[in-house]
Amino acid sequence: MSVKTIAILMPGDMGHGCAIAFRENGFRVVTNLAERSERTKGLSAKAGLEDLGSFEEVVKQSDLVLSILPPEKALEQGRRFADAMIAAGSTPPYVDCNAIAPATTRNVGAEIERAGALYIDGGIIGSNPVNENGGTRLYVSGPDTAAVRELDGKGMVVRDIGDEIGRASALKMIYASATKGTFSLHAAVLTTAHAMGLTEEYVAELSESRPAMLSAMEKMVPRIPLDAGRWLGEMNEIAATFAEAGVTSKFHEGAADIMALADRTPIAAETRETVDTSRTLVEALEMYVAARQGVKDAAE
Repeated sequence: MSVKTIAILMPGDMGHGCAIAFRENGFRVVTNLAERSERTKGLSAKAGLEDLGSFEEVVKQSDLVLSILPPEKALEQGRRFADAMIAAGSTPPYVDCNAIAPATTRNVGAEIERAGALYIDGGIIGSNPVNENGGTRLYVSGPDTAAVRELDGKGMVVRDIGDEIGRASALKMIYASATKGTFSLHAAVLTTAHAMGLTEEYVAELSESRPAMLSAMEKMVPRIPLDAGRWLGEMNEIAATFAEAGVTSKFHEGAADIMALADRTPIAAETRETVDTSRTLVEALEMYVAARQGVKDAAE
């Protein structure tokens, strides 16, 4: 089967970037914007996606479907799309590209297979393909990944890592456990230092002994709230992945707590398009500490 039309569900920060990359490589890219936010609609327009108005119409016109949305929505999305495939009488291959645990991807796969469609497990590593200049990696696994492998070198790099559903998701979880897990640890450390009046001293020590770590903190901690709502779910999926492997889940349960804290700051109301890029690390930490105090006061 030759892939000509790709469905992106949904065109958020990552999804719309994938759409741009695929369109630049000659694919037609479609979606369904019913019930989606104004921001998602705006990103979709920016990427040039065609809104087909319903999942049933997406089913009929797509050769390949990529699910790219917050992890806690992955199973619901799979279930709704399976129903649409049954109703439309068409079964395009469905690739779940979300940051979910192996157990979750198996559950999504069961829904898609209920409709009689081919399910492909996926995990995206890297940023928006527009920023990565086509270097974003889509790891896939499953008994038949031929359809998605047609995208290799045409907007992103596709890497097949085996025929077992869950391998691609597990690799994504392991990778993100270190990257986003570290972001959350940095936020926790700095929030603690700021709450205890030790920010100046701590930053001075890091600038002398660990300048690379300080640079990473200054870059990421003020921006975590922009994605914290989505990353909170991802930390929970990572915790489940570790538990399945017989390794402690507590690191990433704690990371989820920090993501929830970041999501309570005023920064979380901003987007990547509207974020105040002049905000300093200390100004961001004031917001983290205030949010922490709010949680503490509510508990009391």
